[in-house]
Amino acid sequence: MSWSRRSFLRASLLGSTGLVAPGGLDVALAAMARGARQAAAGFGPLVKDPARLLDLPAGFRYRLLSPGVLDSDRPREQRFASTLTNGEPTPPQHDGMAAFAGPGGATILVRNHELNLGEAPGVDARRALPYDRLTGGGTTTLWVDAERNLVKALPSLSGTLRNCAGGRTPWNSWLSAEEATQTPGKRDHVNAERDPGVEQRHGYIFEVDALSERLVEPIPLKALGRFRHEAVAVDPATGDAYLTEDREDGLLYRFRPAAVAQGTAPSALRVGDYARGGVLEALRVKDRPRALTSNRAKQPVIALGSMHAVEWVRIPEVDPSVDTEYAAGDGETERAAPSSTRAQGFALGCAQFARTEGITFAHGSVYFCCTSGGPRELGQVFRLELLSDQLSLVVQPDDHAILDGPDNICAAPFGDLVVCEDNLSERENFVVGVTSRGTCYRIARNAHPAQREFSGACFSTDGHTLFVNIQQPGMTFAIWGPWENRRS
Repeated sequence: MSWSRRSFLRASLLGSTGLVAPGGLDVALAAMARGARQAAAGFGPLVKDPARLLDLPAGFRYRLLSPGVLDSDRPREQRFASTLTNGEPTPPQHDGMAAFAGPGGATILVRNHELNLGEAPGVDARRALPYDRLTGGGTTTLWVDAERNLVKALPSLSGTLRNCAGGRTPWNSWLSAEEATQTPGKRDHVNAERDPGVEQRHGYIFEVDALSERLVEPIPLKALGRFRHEAVAVDPATGDAYLTEDREDGLLYRFRPAAVAQGTAPSALRVGDYARGGVLEALRVKDRPRALTSNRAKQPVIALGSMHAVEWVRIPEVDPSVDTEYAAGDGETERAAPSSTRAQGFALGCAQFARTEGITFAHGSVYFCCTSGGPRELGQVFRLELLSDQLSLVVQPDDHAILDGPDNICAAPFGDLVVCEDNLSERENFVVGVTSRGTCYRIARNAHPAQREFSGACFSTDGHTLFVNIQQPGMTFAIWGPWENRRS
């Protein structure tokens, strides 16, 4: 079957939240195979923004909140510079984000900053409570009132590295994930992670209490594994976390918190409970040990639509000293170190996935994307049914137009899904709405000349405001308008 770009968006997103009844994804896929429509009217055509920031449908408005730019962009992007409430410069590289209900009707946003080594300004410029004094990544927390005015903006997690994605917990915290595994030391030709630019080992997840008005204690949740983390989805029924790994030979992981094993009800989990430890496991396909799910061989390992029973294998060493090494000590070609979690799991028969990135929980299943999977390395979407432990390949596109970068997603209060595009083809980036019928429409266009990715889409708890980021120059927008007027 040949899948269009919009078909991919529909297939990957329809099962992403509680908006679609169980079985709705399969129905939508069947409808698409019969030639279902690929577009919806949505809110109408986008209107060009005179300020060249954000094109929106007629009747919609936006407000720019808490922008930040890299030092290297000044003074070219000086109009985006701002300061936090404590007077420090707002960090750039806005990425993953979640919205929480605050006191007095406020919306609290916890926002990632995907900062690499040497990029500035960083979070917590005064180095008040960093995990690593030499790294500037982390999170900021924004308080926005009911009129969409920024009340305060505060540093909340400091001294981490490449905070890309993560996941929201049912207990009102944000799990901020490091997509990096640097470790202190002089550079050498064997250990690919040694870097004199860090003082601590990286590759961890950190928890941020959404209600905290000060820097949180930067505690690495080591039981959730040390690897190149991407995203997290928490099953509210069990408290288990499902974690993706942005590697060509990455695994799909499950973390079972010790707090639940010790008698805490999943609904009673609180901030800090994951720090009490737990068990990290990786997925193994029962009838295909060491499955190479990318399907790049002539015969697919996991056929489209087929169901496979899976089991979970415990990872012996969850905090390895080395994740990545140089092959043959050449100082250039990287490969998984034998001590890495992914090498441990693969040796025990676990399946490899080609760059697992986004993951979300819906209707007792998790759906996750493999960015470079498939015979043409154009991506895949898998579904894992949690009660039955059944894995299926939902989508395997065969057209490069599919991969316009569906990334962060959220549920809209009017019943649709919203997806942020991170366009890998360097074409235009849009915020796209996806209806329960599988049709798509555009909500916003990045009108800035830089044309960087959208990220962090989330609605306020009252459903009136959509918050979304553009990574660079760092911009956070509040968008509002006649959401009730969405047309089929």
